[in-house]
Amino acid sequence: MKRIINYLIFILISINTFGQKFDNDILCSSDTITIDTNLVIFRKNTIDSLNPYRVIICEKKSKLGYRFELGAYHYWYNKNTQDWLGNHFSPNVSFSIVYNKFNLGFRFKPWTVNPKHELQFGGETLTKEANLNPIKMDFYFGYSFDFDVLSIEPYLGVSKNSFIVINEEELNKNFSIPNVVGFINGITFNKYFKIKKYKYISVFGNVGYCIVPFNKVHENLSNNYFECSIGIAYKGFFPQYFRKRIE
Repeated sequence: MKRIINYLIFILISINTFGQKFDNDILCSSDTITIDTNLVIFRKNTIDSLNPYRVIICEKKSKLGYRFELGAYHYWYNKNTQDWLGNHFSPNVSFSIVYNKFNLGFRFKPWTVNPKHELQFGGETLTKEANLNPIKMDFYFGYSFDFDVLSIEPYLGVSKNSFIVINEEELNKNFSIPNVVGFINGITFNKYFKIKKYKYISVFGNVGYCIVPFNKVHENLSNNYFECSIGIAYKGFFPQYFRKRIE
């Protein structure tokens, strides 16, 4: 918790110290190119001849881009699930496709815990000695509201929660624990810093709530959980080139 508080203090300081600047300008070369053609265009009742003309090559940020992020999540489960898994951390690896302010992404959040008490699955007892991986995979859709000092990105999506025991051979058991899918929603707060043309580094924080039916995993478990994360992200856009005619 102390680290989270220190991180939030850093975010507040950086928000008020540095502004965000995105590349929205059109850049054009000073060299001209002559387009020499004898193309004749036939239109209804007329014939147009396209004479040679001069152009310059221009460049701007395209709408298509991408985003990678690395971070750490912390989860707060409701009581019965918390009593079984504990409120644990996990790393986060994420990739998303960006189109203008929209993004479509995937998050992978694995971790390993030892259950706090025993539960039975399919006739096998999962003991405290088990190395259990509660793996979360999120598929989400979001929109970024970009302000001078901060970008705010609400998102919606689905989350697949899997439970894999990685030391089955050591325990001499074979577990079949159901997977469950739920809905996620939340907000990501980004602070972008330009590192070069069309490329940005972001320091971000995220808060979310996940509606997940853990009672389908085991009838004694409580549904849903709250999550928050901190991390860094790399966001880039592709350049778009075009010709601008000089009259």
